[in-house]
Amino acid sequence: MFDPNPEVTRFLESVPLLTGVFLDPAVGPVAASRPAAVLHQSSTDKIRMIDNSVTEDLYSETELEAHYAGLGWPSLNKLPSRPWNAPSTVRESQHKLDNETWALRRFMVQRATINLSLQDIRPVEALVEAFETALGQETYDLQIQALQEVFRIWGEFIPLNAIAGAFMGVTGILSNGTSFPNGVVSSSSDAGNQRYSLTEIVDRQLGTSGCFGRRLETRVQGGSSQALLTQGCDAWLRSIDDSPESWSIVKVYRTVLITDILSERLRDRIRQLFTGSVISRSPSVGSPNGSGFNGAAHGVRTINKITIWFSDSKVRDLAVRYDGGAAAGPYSYGNSNPQSQSDVLVLAPGEYITDVFVWHHQDGWIMGIQFVKSTLELSPIYGIGSQNSSSIHSPVLLAGDGKALLGISGAFTSDSLSQVQAVWRNDVTLKRQRHTQTSYTGNPRERIYNDLQHLANPANARIVQITGRAEGAVASFRTTYESISGGSLVRSETPSRGTDVGPLQTMTLESDEYIIGVRGSHNNWWMHQIQFVTNKRTHPAFGTENGNVPFSFDAPKTMDGRDMVLHYMVGTSGGCLHSALFVWAEMPL
Repeated sequence: MFDPNPEVTRFLESVPLLTGVFLDPAVGPVAASRPAAVLHQSSTDKIRMIDNSVTEDLYSETELEAHYAGLGWPSLNKLPSRPWNAPSTVRESQHKLDNETWALRRFMVQRATINLSLQDIRPVEALVEAFETALGQETYDLQIQALQEVFRIWGEFIPLNAIAGAFMGVTGILSNGTSFPNGVVSSSSDAGNQRYSLTEIVDRQLGTSGCFGRRLETRVQGGSSQALLTQGCDAWLRSIDDSPESWSIVKVYRTVLITDILSERLRDRIRQLFTGSVISRSPSVGSPNGSGFNGAAHGVRTINKITIWFSDSKVRDLAVRYDGGAAAGPYSYGNSNPQSQSDVLVLAPGEYITDVFVWHHQDGWIMGIQFVKSTLELSPIYGIGSQNSSSIHSPVLLAGDGKALLGISGAFTSDSLSQVQAVWRNDVTLKRQRHTQTSYTGNPRERIYNDLQHLANPANARIVQITGRAEGAVASFRTTYESISGGSLVRSETPSRGTDVGPLQTMTLESDEYIIGVRGSHNNWWMHQIQFVTNKRTHPAFGTENGNVPFSFDAPKTMDGRDMVLHYMVGTSGGCLHSALFVWAEMPL
């Protein structure tokens, strides 16, 4: 009959070894309050009691990596990928500045090594029941929410190869020209009658006094902190051996996902629920300058407001707030200048962001951003607004195509956002949306216009008339849209794009006529000519053939091969029409 080592038995009774760990976006690894698994009795030989003391110096590129290292954990990119957590397309290098070196010195008292495999453990029944209950929820949305709650309560990872014991450590940014001193940690000095703070005691023991220009944290884990404060390091070392219940995991070498310990049936159900079905991302807009941020770091949540900091030439920062209190951002400028110009876009219960327009500068910052609500309301264009623009790229439509905005990923500098990417959640059922694609031509100078605000119901809106004038350039350009909203036919006309110069020309479409192509030319400054092709005819052109840059766009097809038509236009105009983003969509619904 198997006879386990009594020391190992006492260790297992004292230390919550197989407890799950949740990676909190704000504070890092957090151990759950209950074990997620139990060890097979025949596998206790995989745990070995030791008596080692080790000092380690580690260097990291970012504050986040340094924080994980200070807790004995590998960096995020060395952990198994979580299907329920959207991957970041931008490296999350938080607070990294030139010449910064994040450094850590830890003194570890090692008392047990753990070298387990999945075959050595099994899940506790309560964990299995929690996953079964979550998967048994009635709707997809409720299943996702319930599973996220299971991960928060039970953890996401279980360390299998690790060291248990106690440690003291300090983490921070080294002062210029400073490095850690050589030599081992001294544990012979006592506090005596002199009273020191915890930071002073740890610095004395680790030899790190005066090393840091900025200190992130000083941490003592395990043993009696009271003994350390009042009697010194020798007393603390004795207290570690006297209180094995104070031991914890001090170094993690390998972990597995908490779902890996479940049955194959449960693993497959969870994987199918999350993989490729919950979160999707639009292409990134802008330049990945500075540090990155992940708009899906909090998982699947509902946005209730977005705060945007902006000037008249750029978007400086943003913060997304969720139901339940979680927040993403601000990232830099909004923290250091919280009272500067900003606005708050509030979403009522049941409202979502369905589309995002972005304008970015040629030198690498976001100039403007505009949000579209599920109620068809458009936010202001934050940043550049509708004023004259220069050195700007063409506008980009980040279309949700029926999905709801989950968050914004991207990159930032101390002065502005340099890149944005819309992150979408697929678990919210919105009114059916028309899938869109875009084509762009012209020069993006002058004032921005967006015809979307003139569509009473984008789902069934169609272009019914276009008027314009031309005397060297296309001017006085107006588009009339028609749609059914609230059971009534609504007809709306855009403002004039340009001055009233030249003879008036009108193009009227029949009830079953749609624009399927656009031709024309410009001179890299203004539009000389635009001609529309429909499913019935090629209409006379607006303007003359004087432009030296010709363009020609045909309506694309949807991914499943269905026809698309011209939906609406976005662009710039001054005294004449300067540019146009042609937004194509499926046939009106």
